[in-house]
Amino acid sequence: MKIAYGTYAMPTVPLEKAFPALAEIGYDGVEICISPRHLDSLPEEMDAARRATLKELLIASGLGVPALFLTGSLWTRDETTHQVNVRRLRECAGLARDLGMREPPVLAMGIGGARNDWDDIRDDLVTLLKGYVDLAAEEDFILAAEAHCGAAVYNSERATWLFNAVGSPRVKMHFDIVHMFLAGEKEDEAVARLVPYTGHTHITDAIRNEDGSFQLVLLGQGQLDATTYMRAMQAAGWTDFITLEVSMMVWGKEGYDPLAAARESYAAITKAFAEAGVMRG
Repeated sequence: MKIAYGTYAMPTVPLEKAFPALAEIGYDGVEICISPRHLDSLPEEMDAARRATLKELLIASGLGVPALFLTGSLWTRDETTHQVNVRRLRECAGLARDLGMREPPVLAMGIGGARNDWDDIRDDLVTLLKGYVDLAAEEDFILAAEAHCGAAVYNSERATWLFNAVGSPRVKMHFDIVHMFLAGEKEDEAVARLVPYTGHTHITDAIRNEDGSFQLVLLGQGQLDATTYMRAMQAAGWTDFITLEVSMMVWGKEGYDPLAAARESYAAITKAFAEAGVMRG
């Protein structure tokens, strides 16, 4: 397995500075966040010359790109919003090719919807994602749709139902273990259930409170058993990137230091790799 870091955690850092900084820390890869809140990260902010420069920086830094991470949600019944999502995915597929990402590139995006609306929207959600199968085939990418606490798909039961119903290798799961943890699932059990559907990963940490509230924190600062997770991912046959995510609950705070967060996260995940006996590479 390899270790990547998401630039979602670096909203004010130009990609030109983020790539070499992450390589120097020791990361094997970088997940690039596509967001209007992140400095110069949108496809329209990357002309041909900048794309060529970023590609050269990735090669020079030795960083792979497991995915482009698009903020926002796939679920909508509004056709205008849907067409915005379609256009953004097309643009990102082109960006992925220009950056030299592996083929087919993975584009990750949240599923969205509300937890309590599941019964009402699940069949329409299947129809929506099946529509993205055609787009992904046309543009030659894999869509990784993320389950999330509070969203319509927030646990393993709903995730397996959804991806079985969609039934295409073009639409896989974006699996962040923290959301299954927050749903009350054990790390190793969630991994065993969900790796067969997974196209991209995140690992985040959290503190669960007795009143049901929670805080998302840097890896190693919370209650998630990262070592058990790593051991389970290896046992499940995962050999790709594990991508660290830092929540806006962390990077949105005053005084946040993006490079310090990247270093602390790297120390925590390499410790988990070592404790689990997982080899890098």
